[in-house]
Amino acid sequence: MCNALSPEKAVIWTVLHGLAPTDVRCAHFTHGVYQSWCRAVRDVALAEGAISYESVSSALKYRGETLRPADERALRRLLRLPPPPRIRDNAELLVQALRDRQNGRRMHIEKLIN
Repeated sequence: MCNALSPEKAVIWTVLHGLAPTDVRCAHFTHGVYQSWCRAVRDVALAEGAISYESVSSALKYRGETLRPADERALRRLLRLPPPPRIRDNAELLVQALRDRQNGRRMHIEKLIN
C-alpha cells in the first residue's frame, strides 16, 4: 500500500501550527478551503493572536466565509494534532512541491512516500 502524503494538506498543517516556511503563499493551494484557512491564519497572525480553532473560525466569519461540517472537523483535527516529524522535517520540500506545481513543473515528493 502506498502512503503518499498530500503536499497541500501537509503544508496547510504546517501553516496552522506556525511551522511553515515564510515564503508560503495562499495562492499555492488549489483547494479553496485551504486558501481560506491560510488567509485566516495570516489575519490572526497580523493581529498577533494565537492560532486556535476559535481564532481561525472567527477570522473566517469576519471574512464572510463559512465552513462545511466536514471542513470544520478537519480544521479542528489539524489544529488539535501537531504535524508528524516527516512533515515538520520536510516543510521546505513540501512548499517547493506546491511552487513547482503552480509553475507547471513536476512535483517531486517521492521522499515522502513510506
